[in-house]
Amino acid sequence: MKISSMSRWGAVAIAISMVGVACGGDDPMSSGSEEKAYSEALAVALAAESDFPFDEKQTLCIAERVVDVMGVQMFVDAGVSAEDVTAAGEFDFPELTDEQTAGLAEIFVDGDCVDMGALMADQMMEQSEGALTEDQAACIGDGMAKSDAFNDAFAAGIAGQEDPEADAAIESEILALIVDCDIPLDAFG
Repeated sequence: MKISSMSRWGAVAIAISMVGVACGGDDPMSSGSEEKAYSEALAVALAAESDFPFDEKQTLCIAERVVDVMGVQMFVDAGVSAEDVTAAGEFDFPELTDEQTAGLAEIFVDGDCVDMGALMADQMMEQSEGALTEDQAACIGDGMAKSDAFNDAFAAGIAGQEDPEADAAIESEILALIVDCDIPLDAFG
């Protein structure tokens, strides 16, 4: 069974980490103009990542929420300007807290910026090379988007953690969805 959509989400998490979203916190002292400048710079940097699968509106939404979760102060403390975020894309910051990790994961799974189920369904349609119908792919994509195991694994990926137990839980959920969505096992090659 091919489950490469997890690697795509790993790439998204890495892209966020590479542009410096690895520390900080809500910053009540920052101005709206600073937040806007960093959000726009982050959106440009994320859009420049070749594997970043989101459109311009989604990317800006993600960037705004990332800056909100992490705070402008993390950039300021590191001496990183909004222009630096756009130009360089990779900085050293302290590790994420559990709260920040959860906040970043929530950006992708709460449906405000991205329809995760539809995105995963599109990827599954592509990966199945025509073996899945749109309804079957949507059934699996929507099921995975609502899955606590997937969401937990996604958060762990943002934090740079690997969890073999989470991987097993995701595979188990995918197998259950294959049955629930009436998909023949040979559809995945």
